[in-house]
Amino acid sequence: MKTYMLDKVLDTGTTYTAESDKAYIIRKVGTTSTSKATLEVAGADCLEILDEIARTHPTTYYLYDLLDLGDYYVVVPPDKKFGFSGSSGSKMRIVGEILELAPGEALPSPYMGRYAEQAKKYMSYLRGTYSHGTDTAWTANDENNVLSKTAEAGTKYHIVGPVYAKLANLSAVHSPGDWTLRFYLQGAPWDILSTNMGDLGVDLWKCYWNDGTNYYYKPFKPTNLPPEIEPGRSFVVSMINSSGASKSPSSGTSLTATVTVGVVVELL
Repeated sequence: MKTYMLDKVLDTGTTYTAESDKAYIIRKVGTTSTSKATLEVAGADCLEILDEIARTHPTTYYLYDLLDLGDYYVVVPPDKKFGFSGSSGSKMRIVGEILELAPGEALPSPYMGRYAEQAKKYMSYLRGTYSHGTDTAWTANDENNVLSKTAEAGTKYHIVGPVYAKLANLSAVHSPGDWTLRFYLQGAPWDILSTNMGDLGVDLWKCYWNDGTNYYYKPFKPTNLPPEIEPGRSFVVSMINSSGASKSPSSGTSLTATVTVGVVVELL
């Protein structure tokens, strides 16, 4: 078996077919799709991403890169068809290895094992938005839910990140410590309980900030978050005005929060 570098860009809505002696091992992905981009292999969905957490390359305003799939990489065996669906005209970049097999050589068993599993345990995301109301100020210490998810029967979610968040339409510059994210599992905060130890939640500056003119976004990997959302259990991400003062939107707009969290979906 020979191994080559894989780094290719796919077009949405196009069906590709692996050569009879070659397999793809896809370890990192990115997309330009602003809506859900779903990668399909041999008719089975095995990856869901969007540009908020997985970019094709960094830019001035988006300082992050491809999403590393880790243990949840995607395998395209020889002769299998694959492709992705996403927003119109979007692209998906796939990075990893090309395996060239000798005549009669089979794909190594670890890859076949992952291929058998990948439609049942794969990278995806949860996303939520909250709009505070046109020309309505967000008062100090006010907390509002941005993302709420209750795991369906037969489905488990593993919180692995990254976490992307932003707050749009602020009338003033966003400063460190002004806004925080708080994570809950079954109503219990994954956090301190009293402000005697500091602000509640995680500083939004970790993944969103501006310099008064330009906006920059960089998701962060969560640590010590609820590792799993079992069927029937809830996961919530809220946003808090931790600045100590009321914050207003630009005239005629609404303060709008967005949170996207990378997860592994496991079908039980």
